[in-house]
Amino acid sequence: MGGRGPQPRLFTAKTAKRLLGLQGKVSTDLDLSEVVVSFTDDGVRFPDGCFVCFEDLERVSMREDGVFFVEGGSLYQVAISDGHYYKLVLTEGAPTLEIDGVRMHRTKGINPERDAAEKVEALGIEGGRVLDTCTGLGYTAIAALSMGVELVVSIERGVEVLRIAELNPWSSGIFTDGRVHLLLGDAFSLIDSFPDEFFNWIIHDPPRFALAGHLYGGEFYARMSRVLRPGGRVFHYTGEPGSRRRRVDLRRGVMRRLGEAGFFRLRFVEGVMGVVGERRPS
Repeated sequence: MGGRGPQPRLFTAKTAKRLLGLQGKVSTDLDLSEVVVSFTDDGVRFPDGCFVCFEDLERVSMREDGVFFVEGGSLYQVAISDGHYYKLVLTEGAPTLEIDGVRMHRTKGINPERDAAEKVEALGIEGGRVLDTCTGLGYTAIAALSMGVELVVSIERGVEVLRIAELNPWSSGIFTDGRVHLLLGDAFSLIDSFPDEFFNWIIHDPPRFALAGHLYGGEFYARMSRVLRPGGRVFHYTGEPGSRRRRVDLRRGVMRRLGEAGFFRLRFVEGVMGVVGERRPS
């Protein structure tokens, strides 16, 4: 994937309400910075010449969880519908990605960037090379960068997901840090392109089983084992361990198949709802 273009200005209900109240200093990058604006009879003008009318701001002010960007002088929601419905959703910290109404990060009692950091901490990353099998908004890849890694290879299947990440200022690290290499495609197939024992760590945070069951299977786990060095560790997010209503214990099945694929010292980390394990020595 190539780098992204200039970051568009983003608007939320909070931003719109401040501007409608004629407050001249606001954030248009989801609270990462602020900019001073000027007002006209019809709307708001930004230092770069960008103009937003009050009518559009009124509409955005009523959408509490939505994020909107400016294009051609109008505001559009950061959302894509293409078989599935993808949208950027506000939380207490960094925004999350929602697909068909399901949030891709834990947001109850935690914010998405902390969610990503805890997954990386559970894995215990210390330098080396990381495979991030499902990029999403890139928060786990960014968290890994803070652990002194030399390389993060991050794979994303959805063009729609990466487009939303490009619009999200909290995702900028995956496009601007030279240690991150983004690949577009299905991790199930692309993992075959890596040499044996190439990675020190694997962060496997797939969509729910119903959307990506092939990333929970023994064949994929064997492929992960092949590219991980002996003693290297994997973190596999599973979510709630039960699915007991369907009489399926996802956690137990994941741990059994990981064991069969060459991983040992497997343990479920309750706080981050994921399995951590090591690749057996050769």
